[in-house]
Amino acid sequence: MSKRAKTGTGATSSKGGSKGKSKDPPFRLLNREDRKTYDFLVSNKRQVKSTKFLHRESFASLGVLDGVQALFNNIEWGQFLHNRVATYVEPTLEFLATFNPEEEAQTVTFQMLGEKRSLPHRVVNALMGAPVDNLYYQQDPWPGNFNEHYFWQQITNEPQYSSPSSKDSSIIHSCLRLAHRVLTCTIFTRSEVGHISKAELFFLWCMTRENGPRPDFASFFFTKCYNLTTMDKGDIFIGGLITLIASRPPLQLHLSTLPFEKASGPSSLDGNALRRMQLIRYSVVGPMPILDNQPYLILPHEYIGSFEPTDPDQWIIPSDYPPPVDDEDDQFQPVQQFAEPRFQQQQGGYEVPPYFPLRSLTNLPQCSPWCSVSTPKRKRIREPSKMWRVALID
Repeated sequence: MSKRAKTGTGATSSKGGSKGKSKDPPFRLLNREDRKTYDFLVSNKRQVKSTKFLHRESFASLGVLDGVQALFNNIEWGQFLHNRVATYVEPTLEFLATFNPEEEAQTVTFQMLGEKRSLPHRVVNALMGAPVDNLYYQQDPWPGNFNEHYFWQQITNEPQYSSPSSKDSSIIHSCLRLAHRVLTCTIFTRSEVGHISKAELFFLWCMTRENGPRPDFASFFFTKCYNLTTMDKGDIFIGGLITLIASRPPLQLHLSTLPFEKASGPSSLDGNALRRMQLIRYSVVGPMPILDNQPYLILPHEYIGSFEPTDPDQWIIPSDYPPPVDDEDDQFQPVQQFAEPRFQQQQGGYEVPPYFPLRSLTNLPQCSPWCSVSTPKRKRIREPSKMWRVALID
């Protein structure tokens, strides 16, 4: 992924080249190739928009924060979920126009605030809260025990995976589905976040392995940056990750104190964003995930990594299930329980999904204050902690 290859591809594929030279950038570019890349990035009215980072309060209110955190912890990316910063237009374009990763040296050079910088890949990983040693790199061959069709069947009950058509809405487990959405809003940023690529499916596979591969943040991140400099359409959503690189040591540049334009759009994957993406719906008992266009409650289950049983009737509540309210006799309604997980025998030489416990259950949250949209009024619940519990599904 050399600098010459990057700029050459972009210059030849740009549809906006015949429209003339773009206006001068608000920063000084040190060579002609960088200027070509910048012109290509701003052609066709492409916009820099905010990176959506996970909003912990919203995920906690939905009852999935512990599960999503456990999945990221399993690849040692747990600290990545604590990131949440603004996206700035000028530094984003400056980085993308000038970055040049050196695979053999495991370093990246780029320009920021008019100066050339250089960082090792392992430092970039550490800045993001990702592991730095014994990693799976973007350019490595797929592990022999990773079969996208078999894994897709496990998590969706669909017979075969297809990169152009498979969508994350088919994923049964709400924590896996939302973990994928976190990935597509950050390191795999794009506007069509519903489709799931093979690389993204591989990330989910890694998250459900015990002692499995740990993806290298830097190699996947720089591949995405490179793709942005060769695509001739689509807005740019990756700037928040560039802010993290610039604002933390060793660079520690205070971008918020400089007169940069903030990118448009929400910077959090919060309740409002999840609702717009049709991942949740409101009900009398609060926000609820959606599966097959129907809301359901997340009930107690000990194992997030268990994909058996896959029959949804065994672990979801129909949307017309009675909401938790006080009854006349002050008796609490029983909570539907999951069947005990059925451990699979190893089949076809593929690795059996691991089973690892969650840390705790959480009480059903109130509808507010996790987002600003009005929600239906709740009936008074005298002791919700004894009556209705929310945890993770399988």
